[in-house]
Amino acid sequence: MWAYLDHSLGPRPTEELEAHLETCKRCCGELEFSRELRGLVAASSGPPLPDDVRYRIEQLLGTGPDSGQDR
Repeated sequence: MWAYLDHSLGPRPTEELEAHLETCKRCCGELEFSRELRGLVAASSGPPLPDDVRYRIEQLLGTGPDSGQDR
């Protein structure tokens, strides 16, 4: 669902998911919940982190550009 909401799925997976959503009430409910959750998180987030702080956190987590770990 998150990849769909991020518009990061390719055309074919997007079409397949949308076709599935037309008939699956459970997944439609999950999609609506995910949209609402995303909205709440976005509304409650504070100002963006300064670049140097974000860099240090990414390095600590091993997800930064210099960490040597693929994302």
